Amino acid sequence: MVLNEGRLPLSLIVLGLLSCSVWGCSSSSGGSSHTGGTTSSGGAIASGGSGGGSGGATSTGGSSSTGGTVASGGSVASGGTKGSGGVQATGGAVGRGGSNSGGTKATGGSSSGGAATGGSSTGGSSTGGSSTGGSATGGSATGGAATGGSATDGSTKDGSATDGSIKDGSATDGSADSPGAGSPGCGIASPLKTGTFTESISGTSRKWMLDVPTGYDANKQYRLIFVWHPLGGSGSQIVSGGFNGLKSLSNSTAVFATADGLNGSNSEASGTGYWNVNGGDMKLLQVMLDKINAGLCIDQQRIFSTGFSFGGMMTYSVGFQFKNVFRAIAPCSGKAGVITYDDNNEDPLPIMAFHGDKDTFVATALGKAFFDMYAKRNKCGTQTKAVDPSPCVQYQDCVVPSIWCEFPGQHEQWSQEPTAIWQFFSQF
Repeated sequence: MVLNEGRLPLSLIVLGLLSCSVWGCSSSSGGSSHTGGTTSSGGAIASGGSGGGSGGATSTGGSSSTGGTVASGGSVASGGTKGSGGVQATGGAVGRGGSNSGGTKATGGSSSGGAATGGSSTGGSSTGGSSTGGSATGGSATGGAATGGSATDGSTKDGSATDGSIKDGSATDGSADSPGAGSPGCGIASPLKTGTFTESISGTSRKWMLDVPTGYDANKQYRLIFVWHPLGGSGSQIVSGGFNGLKSLSNSTAVFATADGLNGSNSEASGTGYWNVNGGDMKLLQVMLDKINAGLCIDQQRIFSTGFSFGGMMTYSVGFQFKNVFRAIAPCSGKAGVITYDDNNEDPLPIMAFHGDKDTFVATALGKAFFDMYAKRNKCGTQTKAVDPSPCVQYQDCVVPSIWCEFPGQHEQWSQEPTAIWQFFSQF
């Protein structure tokens, strides 16, 4: 039986500890698949834990460019005209500074919350098998330049303006109060409501859930945060857990979305997760993006993703699959090699990743390897500096913030994650 790695009642956790998952209960060392053993004993960590650090402190180095007008998400090249967020593509959201057909605007991710029960299951808690999934090549983009407007890449070494992020990644655009381009759903008379929706994806019925803030204003732009469940979990679990503790921190400034995975398996485990068979989960995410953008007022500069274990794997993966969509991501305890994805995006992407230092279920080294793929894309150096919450470190000389949080623990959700993730997303 595959244990649900999300936040569960104590009675279910006790029952779960009496059985072993398809992957067994012991972890592997180094990178080979689990062959048995005991579940992670990190215990459940309360969602919404205290103390969080912002992803990166606001830079004092970068000043706004005076040669051009700052584009939403990027900066206008001197002599160029300001992109108004791009021409809205029918059925899609606008791109940064230029027209974007069929895609949604880049913005980020989010994560945290929930209690992990440790052992059992894969994606939600993938085992030590060596990761193989699509390595990034580093990409040459440094801030996601718009394709249709005159905005340039948005990051300069001296921080003299653009996307606002100076080269050490210690600040991003610094415009948390300045909305970007709005979605087609801004101002519509009949916006989407909180609820559960069903889609047919390649002939398969899929469910996804939406949470719209009480007092929603159709003329106000909101953040959009995707939160993905662990193996054996469900979208309902994420909803009941307050979207990994983020909803209570959002103060009604964000729309939240999640979805049910499907049953699947690999050589390591089986259960409900985002196996992305025939690209099904990525197709579902695109449908969700399109419908949410069409039915609600979403800031296209502020779309984020997060999740624990299998949800962390999904979050790592969508940053490569989708170009000009996510502003930042916050994967928790994930690795490569379980979820298939198309390597479509080589642009720098802000990331704050979490992993227990004693995780033998999804080996810590495998999580760090996926983070390093982003650090390479983000043009980071090898030096780091300590940031809150301890023991997180921020890599230096990056074009966008890149933070690694290797906390004391096993395959579990860290109590500091909700606050840290919310503060990280809030800086954008």
